Amino acid sequence: MRFASMLTSLGKALLASLVTGTVLMVVGITTRDIFPGMSIYIDQLTDAMELTINWLVIWAVPNTLLGMVVIMPIWFILILFGPKS
Repeated sequence: MRFASMLTSLGKALLASLVTGTVLMVVGITTRDIFPGMSIYIDQLTDAMELTINWLVIWAVPNTLLGMVVIMPIWFILILFGPKS
């Protein structure tokens, strides 16, 4: 129960951060405006995040499609011929 509560709180915090970031972007406030001395670290962090996301997409999409080629027919056969509830 605690884990579910923690995940719910984390989800709420992420949603609030997304909404707040969107509002600040619309107003024209950037991270560099809030933390002017840390622009090099912010650039490094965003570059690292972009590389990580790109790597995950490049790795995950082909592997997911490959897995679906095996899983989907098995799932479909189980749905058609499996026990009826």
